[in-house]
Amino acid sequence: MASIALLQGCSTAPIKQTQQAEPEAPIPTKVADRQFSVESLYALLVAEMAIDRKRYDIALNNYVQQAATTRDPDVTARATQIARILKAHQPALEMAQLWVDLEPYNTDAQLIASAELIEANRLDEAMALSERLLADGNPTAFDAIAVKAAEGDIEQSRALAQLYESLAGKHPDNYQLQLGLSVLFQHDNRNEEALVAVHRALQIQPNNVRAGFQETRILQQMGKQDLALEKLAELVKENPDNFGLRARYARILSAYDLNASREQFEILLNQAPTDPEILFSLALIENESGRLEQAESHFLSLLRRGYYISSAHFHLGTIYEKRNQRDLALEHYLEVEPGQNYLGAMVNATELMVNSNEELQALKLLRDQREVVGPSYREGLFILESEILATAGQMKDAENILSQGLEEFPQSTRLLYSRAMLYSRIDYLAAAEQDLKLILSIAPNNAAALNALGYTLADRTDRIDEAYLYIKKALELTPDDPAVMDSMGWVLYRRGNFDQALVQLRKAMVAMPDHEIAAHLGEVLWVSGIEQEARDVWREGLKLNPQSAVIRETIDRLNADFQ
Repeated sequence: MASIALLQGCSTAPIKQTQQAEPEAPIPTKVADRQFSVESLYALLVAEMAIDRKRYDIALNNYVQQAATTRDPDVTARATQIARILKAHQPALEMAQLWVDLEPYNTDAQLIASAELIEANRLDEAMALSERLLADGNPTAFDAIAVKAAEGDIEQSRALAQLYESLAGKHPDNYQLQLGLSVLFQHDNRNEEALVAVHRALQIQPNNVRAGFQETRILQQMGKQDLALEKLAELVKENPDNFGLRARYARILSAYDLNASREQFEILLNQAPTDPEILFSLALIENESGRLEQAESHFLSLLRRGYYISSAHFHLGTIYEKRNQRDLALEHYLEVEPGQNYLGAMVNATELMVNSNEELQALKLLRDQREVVGPSYREGLFILESEILATAGQMKDAENILSQGLEEFPQSTRLLYSRAMLYSRIDYLAAAEQDLKLILSIAPNNAAALNALGYTLADRTDRIDEAYLYIKKALELTPDDPAVMDSMGWVLYRRGNFDQALVQLRKAMVAMPDHEIAAHLGEVLWVSGIEQEARDVWREGLKLNPQSAVIRETIDRLNADFQ
């Protein structure tokens, strides 16, 4: 489900709960026909001609200058509108504030100024404007302010929640205050209170989509996934044309039901056939659910249209690899540019090459790539090159590559960890320990290094008590990591605590069925006299990896009767 994670990004993020529809500055009619100086009139005419020719930068610059010069409300409104369309937030804020100065009671001006202040994280000023709007009986931006606050410091949210509670007491019928309060409570994990607040908002405005969606977010956070999905489905059914709501529903569904998610994305694509984000999301779902022809068609469509180019190439590579179309898969992997899928593409491409006995070509590819990509990718390329060399038995060359990488990135815990694991493979334990301890001097809470150091000491030395302390700390940091559970089980076994060892190893095997964990669990079962279960566990491990050397070595070492 790795690719589906891409769809989850906004499924739990606070929704942009601005007022019903954030107003754009109205387009003033015949601005240039008013009584302006010749210079101003000319500048405004040039600006309108620039808009016709899509030179929005010129239009914005001229309108901003003339808004300041003429202080005309309609010119200022037009400048605000252009800046917002261009997402030029600084001039949009300046123009909106000027507009409020020129027309202090214009609700649109105040709401737009509020929105831009929120964008700039100037929440105190946005609050002051919303309180003014509230006093005049106008729509406010309290909900949007809360959403922005919930992205930041918890103390700010708590202070704001107190202010909202005070205002809500004076204005009990303002749904935006209740909705904002719900968002702030949820940010503070006060979910029951958040639910009460959003229910108040829904009592005030029963059909408010943002309040309905906020209710589902709280239910999700409370672990009530089924109820959240049920409510969200009802909300979509009641608002079939709400594109953003259906898109959120489709993304949330992708974590639970791929077919249902796909159906929603197909509806969205029918509603917006040219939307590249929806097409990409649908292609991901289709690829993950095995509908390779449909996924291929949609990824190719994205390439033709120039959207999500590297991602489309990467996923097309995976599709062709599944079909054993090696050359076509390689062609697409090599088109992936530095970005989210780049290192994955390099891993897959070099694996295809190595499997075709093209190790030298794979190594050349990685070395060539190192010359042209940025530092964050070079680290990974050093590691990948060393893995290819180590797999080919060229351990010294693999070590040299990692050491070369460490000359460039001396504080790289990834490179140090890779070299430590290489040293461990060749029984150079002192060097492995040195690299792992260097990692811990850089990052004392690096759970992977703690676990690796503890396991190495437990498995390969008699420093069992020291090993236990490293693994104990790793388990405290990552209590749900099956690899750390396995290490804890192994060190407990080495300390003679067979019962607790079995508890940890069984948990690890359930969490992540793996042949190495099976070897450990089987050994502890065998020496505990639970021989039939040991055989069953080893058989399960051999199903996972029929060539497992560690299971065979364990059985031989124990002289176990494995029939």
